[in-house]
Amino acid sequence: MSDTPRTELMVERAPIGLRTNVAFEQSCDLCRQLERELNEANKTISLQHELMTTAEKRGVDKAKEELNEAKDRIKRLEEAGDKMDPMNDTECECDDRSVLICKYCFDSSTRWFKAKEANP
Repeated sequence: MSDTPRTELMVERAPIGLRTNVAFEQSCDLCRQLERELNEANKTISLQHELMTTAEKRGVDKAKEELNEAKDRIKRLEEAGDKMDPMNDTECECDDRSVLICKYCFDSSTRWFKAKEANP
């Protein structure tokens, strides 16, 4: 198979008398050269597109991995915050939890609740 099939097809279709013309031969040689360069450029573009697609997929995969790591970290931080919330703590210094809680416990718990709600 020829590496310049388009040019060869046009040469085959040309009238026999034209094929012996020097200018026609020179034009055909130029067409063959241009077709080879076009084929190489198309191969290069295809490779570049394949590389870009692969790189984009790797970038998406990396972004998903980072997002999952961030979600896990947020979950761990929320669990740690819940454990530190004085309203959930039975070791509060309040005198009587059944009646009133101290201002510190109430303020701390309120701030933690608002912080969690602000960043769902």
